[in-house]
Amino acid sequence: MRKFAVLLGLGALGVTACTTTPAPAPSPAPAPVVTSPPAEQPNPSGQGQPSGETQAGQNSDPVNNPGPSAGSPALPPVSDPVASAPIAASDISDAFKSVRGWGIGDYSSALSSFQRSCGKISLKNPDDLLSKKLPKYGRVGDWLAACAVAQATPIIDNDTSRRFFESEFLPLSLMDDSSAKGIITGYYQPEITARRTKDSVYSEPILSVPADPAALKWSRDKMNETVATPLGYGRPIDVFFMQVQGSGVMVFEDGQKVRAAYAENNGKPYTSIGGVLISRGILTKDQSSKQKIEDWMIKAGPEKARALMNENKRYIFFKPEVIRPGEGPKGAMQVPLTAMASIAVDPSIYPYGVPIWLETQIPQAAGDYKGTAQQLLVVTQDTGKAIRGEHRADLYFGSGDDAGDKAGVMKHPAHWLILLPFHLALELASSS
Repeated sequence: MRKFAVLLGLGALGVTACTTTPAPAPSPAPAPVVTSPPAEQPNPSGQGQPSGETQAGQNSDPVNNPGPSAGSPALPPVSDPVASAPIAASDISDAFKSVRGWGIGDYSSALSSFQRSCGKISLKNPDDLLSKKLPKYGRVGDWLAACAVAQATPIIDNDTSRRFFESEFLPLSLMDDSSAKGIITGYYQPEITARRTKDSVYSEPILSVPADPAALKWSRDKMNETVATPLGYGRPIDVFFMQVQGSGVMVFEDGQKVRAAYAENNGKPYTSIGGVLISRGILTKDQSSKQKIEDWMIKAGPEKARALMNENKRYIFFKPEVIRPGEGPKGAMQVPLTAMASIAVDPSIYPYGVPIWLETQIPQAAGDYKGTAQQLLVVTQDTGKAIRGEHRADLYFGSGDDAGDKAGVMKHPAHWLILLPFHLALELASSS
């Protein structure tokens, strides 16, 4: 059974997660006891190609996440501040003083991400479970108070955003032996140059959903502009990798940007073309980044590149969306993703809309396989076929080439803390 440690006055008490309907909130806990940080753990599986798909819409495919096959180093000590100067310990809520790295980071992005989730949560019946499969996360009504405060909290500075989370949540740590074996990968929203009419360079159609149900099930090698209405045209390589991500931005010659949002897929299995090149001995795991794959495709020529892309029979259809400033593509929760503050998770383990504190390594540039130790407050808003199990997540890096360069080399172990509203966290402890 999964166990939790509640980082508050209950000390280091290990409590079993229960599946009962939440009881009335108990009286406030005594002052918290600071616990030591979790032991550092190595990457158990090493770096390499991921085995499946990450959603950025309703069902999309993943970025290739390469890395040294020798494995990732253990998490080093807390790094320098990322988004703000460290907060003095006296200014941090007692319950969070035991959270390593708390007081450093970008809480404003996390608050914006949580506010978007609350927009969906608040539309549900308060008596319904937040997740039908996960009663321990309480009912929708258990989250509405935190959502109301979130919606009323202006995002004016990092400290105000941080204090919101401290005032409404308590951190919980998973205690079972498998808790340190999770892997965090990355995904992003590509921006590709597009044309409204086909030419010799921009020759690949970016297809909408076919009207013919039969065509919807065809494999990639049968797809062309006669199957459905194109939203535009791009380079074949660019359109392929946009499909791998599940969404993207089309940048037309007049400067207009239109999002190609995930609409549907053809139901065929996903095959990693990086994995194909590795199996053929053309690339090694260390070389299987998007850039290396693209370099090989350009050198091999259009026919061999097309044959390689056709190895992945899965095909994604798109729909146009207006791009609003600061909004990413919609995840499985159907809210816009927030760069570095949204993650894809296994929905059988985590409901959508839950804040999670991650301690991991974040790439700072293309080719940075090692990354820099960093802490992030993120919200569960997306999912994917390969995102399965505890502590398995895909971190959304944002839009464009820079985000893609970093996401493409993101594959590291991570420590997790789950943030729950006060009464749910306390009930979890008292009912065990």
